Amino acid sequence: MLTEFDQTTIANMTAALDFVCKKIPAGVDSNELRKRVGDELIRCARMGRRSLIDLQQAGMKVMEETATPTRSSWFGWKWRS
Repeated sequence: MLTEFDQTTIANMTAALDFVCKKIPAGVDSNELRKRVGDELIRCARMGRRSLIDLQQAGMKVMEETATPTRSSWFGWKWRS
């Protein structure tokens, strides 16, 4: 699976995963979240976005979407349009 990537891309993916995992809040850290981040890094690299910055941004987006509550759910309030 990862044999499709060169050594530089694998190193960037590893560094990006480490970077993102260090930013995950303790209360939401889970193997499932880490796997979702890793899957996104693979998807990103397959699309040709292989720089460390691109991979970090992709991983952070997944982490933030999962770890950050939406405004409508804070305190159980529902925002009306």
